[in-house]
Amino acid sequence: MLLHIALTIIDPVEIENFYKEVLQLTIRRKFLISSEMSQNIFQTEEAAEIYVMENESVQFEIFISCEKEKKVFSHVCLAYREAKDIYEKAVALGYKAMIKRNPGNDTYFIRDKNENLFEIKDIQVVN
Repeated sequence: MLLHIALTIIDPVEIENFYKEVLQLTIRRKFLISSEMSQNIFQTEEAAEIYVMENESVQFEIFISCEKEKKVFSHVCLAYREAKDIYEKAVALGYKAMIKRNPGNDTYFIRDKNENLFEIKDIQVVN
């Protein structure tokens, strides 16, 4: 069972602008990790503020860092009732986004300002 996904961002404004506004996540709590604990777990001396956010059964730990991570293929896939609405909101707010056209339904890719990539799909209804 997946408990949470951890992502790193540089600008805490993204909590409101992207994670709450676009992805519709709710802040459940916020806490700090000390530089000592960060060193023990992540091998970095940077202390970090962490936001625990969720939408239904998906929970994220968003780490605020002063260092941008390099990403190549890493991404998170989320399903929404109206995936196109999520895409359109992201585009309206100036986020990088693209559509992958598929027969029957489209897949949307959206990047936050820290280059975290999200694949957004419509929830598939099973009859």
